[in-house]
Amino acid sequence: MRRAIAEAGKGRFTACPNPTVGAVLIKDGEIRASGWHHQAGQPHAEIMCLADAEAKGVSPKGATMCVTLEPCNHTGRTGPCSEALIKAGVAKVVVGMRDPNPVACGGIERLKGAGIEVEEGVLEQECRDLVSDFTAWTLQKRPFVIVKMASTLD
Repeated sequence: MRRAIAEAGKGRFTACPNPTVGAVLIKDGEIRASGWHHQAGQPHAEIMCLADAEAKGVSPKGATMCVTLEPCNHTGRTGPCSEALIKAGVAKVVVGMRDPNPVACGGIERLKGAGIEVEEGVLEQECRDLVSDFTAWTLQKRPFVIVKMASTLD
């Protein structure tokens, strides 16, 4: 999950208004592929990770995917990631945190319904920190603002 968090960090300033998400594919005990969400309207981290696996000749069938945020379960500008993971044959999905967006959540239930093992809450606080701006907007309808002030004595 730490590697997925590091991948997510690559999209910290470009993924907005979408959340910052990273994913890694583990097969035979090794990280074999990774991906992150680059920007709104482009493939999500899970899809980028599956594409990386394909480019490297690694089959996701029977593998474990670690993703910082619950795979989406709706069709917007991109298709549902939960469906892509089911079609890819991933055996297990490790999720850092559930999606706070009521429109996109539900991926965990869809994965479980398809017989995929799901583990939740791994490094949850670190994953929450990644999407604090997205969560503030989604749940509280307010911008997330960081202010830095400097002054001198004169």
